[in-house]
Amino acid sequence: MFEFASSRRSRLLAAAEKLGFKFYVVSQRQYPWNLAIDGGLVVLSRYPIVESDSFEYQRGIGPDWMAKKGVLYAKIAMAEGDTHVHLFTTHTQASYGEVVITQPDVKRRLSQLFEFHNFLERILPKHRAAGEAVVLTGDFNVDSRDHVLRDPSKVKYEREMEDGVETSDEGKAMMAVLEGRGIDPKVLGPDNVDEFRGKTTYALHDALKERLGYHPVTFGNIVVDKEGGVFPRETVLTTKLDSEVMHSIDYVFWYNPDPQEHKASIVTELIDVGVVPNFTPDRDFTQISDHYGVAAVIALK
Repeated sequence: MFEFASSRRSRLLAAAEKLGFKFYVVSQRQYPWNLAIDGGLVVLSRYPIVESDSFEYQRGIGPDWMAKKGVLYAKIAMAEGDTHVHLFTTHTQASYGEVVITQPDVKRRLSQLFEFHNFLERILPKHRAAGEAVVLTGDFNVDSRDHVLRDPSKVKYEREMEDGVETSDEGKAMMAVLEGRGIDPKVLGPDNVDEFRGKTTYALHDALKERLGYHPVTFGNIVVDKEGGVFPRETVLTTKLDSEVMHSIDYVFWYNPDPQEHKASIVTELIDVGVVPNFTPDRDFTQISDHYGVAAVIALK
């Protein structure tokens, strides 16, 4: 939801308020003299946002240099204020075309995710009480699918479920950096010395992978006809370079290691999680974004 040179964010906020989403946090506005556009992040809530914060990553490389990408934080008061959900959403450095883990844009993306981890280390001790759930979501731009065909003698195209079980090297690195465990520096090339190791570790759960058993496609999906022909699922908003890449780059990460220790005995559970394509039949475009959406249902008991 980039706002620069557009009124769409203000129109979204106005429409959301009419639907009951009266509370929000957005990326900081940018102006022409900043030589940048905003990060495009928005959190909308029906429930009061009692604390909020944000962090701008180091500037991206290539086309991403123009956007001040980062992370938003919202502390959302639930159950009449007796407990809170701590929501983080992000948008990181993108890659364009084929991705190799030793590329400069991959290292920049992982360095931004390390900044995200450090942001968690600053925010959670200050604002989170025991038993309160933490959700990390957004466009991480890290593809966790390894794109290895498991049965190439029979099937010549990548299948979402059967070929999406294993995790790519960058997907493993993302989890290690976000959690604070750090990585072997040589994963990013023989000259790299950055481990991206935090002071605190957080045992995050990749909710989509754990619930579905595979990394779901959220960007550049395909359609296969009866004859086995492969076609891009979306062609209006997605470039030809990315139209059939079958990437899994949007996530819901869950953290709540001590649910039974809540002061008011409220247990917060992740009930369901999934991918929401947001198709738009009978329109000039086939879905509302080049990405699918991700969704989660959280229950407080």
